[in-house]
Amino acid sequence: MPNDVEWQDVYDLSLQHGVGAIACDGLLTIQDNAINEELKYKWMGQSMVIENKAKARWRALCQLADLFEQHGIKTYVLKGFSYASFYPNPFHRPSSDLDICLLGDFEKGNQVVEKVGIDVNRSESKHSHFTFNGVHVENHQFCVGVKGSKVDKAIDLFLKSLLETSECTLGNTNVIKPNWLFNAFFFMCHARTHFLIEEGITLKNVCDWALLKDCKVEDGDRELFWTKCDEFGLMKFARAIDEVAGFVFWGNYLSDLGERMLQDILSVKTHKHNKNKAMAHLNILRMIWENRWKYPLFSDTTPINMFVKYGYGSLFERNISQYDLKEW
Repeated sequence: MPNDVEWQDVYDLSLQHGVGAIACDGLLTIQDNAINEELKYKWMGQSMVIENKAKARWRALCQLADLFEQHGIKTYVLKGFSYASFYPNPFHRPSSDLDICLLGDFEKGNQVVEKVGIDVNRSESKHSHFTFNGVHVENHQFCVGVKGSKVDKAIDLFLKSLLETSECTLGNTNVIKPNWLFNAFFFMCHARTHFLIEEGITLKNVCDWALLKDCKVEDGDRELFWTKCDEFGLMKFARAIDEVAGFVFWGNYLSDLGERMLQDILSVKTHKHNKNKAMAHLNILRMIWENRWKYPLFSDTTPINMFVKYGYGSLFERNISQYDLKEW
């Protein structure tokens, strides 16, 4: 281990990218790391904060799944604890909220929550919002944003079909973990959206993919994953983040394209979501334009097509439901 490591910079970067506790786990395995004791214990303390917050969210998720189970509703967890289950310590992967999908029981789940005195915000078609035991929850009607895009509608139907075949629960709970193919494909869809349209991705996303890729999977699932990436236009992005993960974790070759993605991941992000709906729409359009250089390199579409898709969806499919999608 080099003696000139700027550990304060490493600490700051790890927190910025959502890997503070994960980096601390690695730090504690390194002998002669030359980190000063004050920073080391500060880092360990921050890791404990991350872990305790994750455990609180986990308790809320289990209690919510128990509530839904009483009404015959299955609770599938998206992102968050589903990805965390691939980590050595699941509680060291932070998330800001809980994402769930109830498949055909989306509205039934909203009503169950309302019956116990919790307000449900239905202002967005993709998911409803509510707070359960102090934790923000997104109840997904759609796995991905579908407005204005036939491809995204097909992606959502494919992902829902994978959820329907998922039966594995997380521990002795009523929380259902989606199968590997769902997690891998959903990861690519979600990460690409953040990379191209929103505020970008972080090293936490790189860690997620590295661990997803490295685990054992059913025969044929890995091949089907890449086939679906190609079919739905995700291949450029998927190949690039796969290369970045290989470089970061295993020291593999990094091409110029991979280098550009890595530099964007490490860059300081300034965009934040705006609670004002009109400003939020304008912010999305601004981020698409500012990210326009990425489209020919990491996508099979263009910023202009994204503007058209976003505008059409906002004007003509504002209140789209899962039942509309089944008919489609």
